[in-house]
Amino acid sequence: MKLWLEKIHLDLKVNWKLSRNQTTFKENFIVHFETDHGHFRSEIAPNIRYGETPESIETQFAEWNKKNSFDLNTLDSKMFHSLRFGLESVLLAYGAAKKGKNLSSYLNLKDSRPQITSYSMPIMPIGEIAEYLKPLDRFKSLKIKVNAESAFDMLQEIHKRTQVKLRVDANEGWSDLDEYLRFQEKIQGMNIELIEQPFPSHMHAEYRELKKISPYKLLADESIEDVGDFSELSGQFHAVNIKLMKTGSLIKARELIHEAKRHNLEVMMGCMIETTIGISYGMLFTGMVDYVDLDGFLLIKEEPFRLVKETEGIVSLT
Repeated sequence: MKLWLEKIHLDLKVNWKLSRNQTTFKENFIVHFETDHGHFRSEIAPNIRYGETPESIETQFAEWNKKNSFDLNTLDSKMFHSLRFGLESVLLAYGAAKKGKNLSSYLNLKDSRPQITSYSMPIMPIGEIAEYLKPLDRFKSLKIKVNAESAFDMLQEIHKRTQVKLRVDANEGWSDLDEYLRFQEKIQGMNIELIEQPFPSHMHAEYRELKKISPYKLLADESIEDVGDFSELSGQFHAVNIKLMKTGSLIKARELIHEAKRHNLEVMMGCMIETTIGISYGMLFTGMVDYVDLDGFLLIKEEPFRLVKETEGIVSLT
């Protein structure tokens, strides 16, 4: 057996700007695991918010690979989440193949199915919004990246041009509750479906206060990683965004979804900017969640693998 990483450079269709950083490309890794039961692949999409870089992923992988045991028990919580996911997923796929099962049945997941996905828009100049929206009529919802400075102006311009549901993703862009409430007052009537992570994850008191009065569903993203205090999260949010590169584990993602449901929280299956190799693993959970945001592969100029397709805003495995 042999396991190795292949670094891939992915040029993006636009400058991908969030409240905390921006980029025109991503460097991910494809995990290859060659065995007597087949060649299995997964993906690693490093996220700088969690201290992950391509260089740090390579260093940590080299240390792990010295063990050469291909054992799930060698993957621990100290690993970078995206690296742990990439390694765990190919090892689980191998385990499923040895049992003659597909990965979904091996993990006891509900059957996946085609699902409506939102399409994401980065922070951008107001004058570029109309052109960006032109080819997106087929999507039933848009996920709008915003910061505190330009959020209202962006949303106002978008609302002029489309009546689809808007998922507002602040990426922790506000640091003051009163300032956020003034923004919230201004966006009434804009067909907002939900607001994602307006404050930094440590602002528990502000989230608890906001949930009591918010007219919109609040979605946790940065507030939940590979662990979550759901008794606390349920007091702050209405829903949680589960991303495999953030949970670091298919098994953990399954557990987090079940735990969220037990606490009456809705669940979104989200993603980073990933090829369809990574997105195909997210598709395993489409039968278990309330919202799907698996558009990361659509943001890449030339997605090389084509394991997932999008038709009229619906994503499905090819």
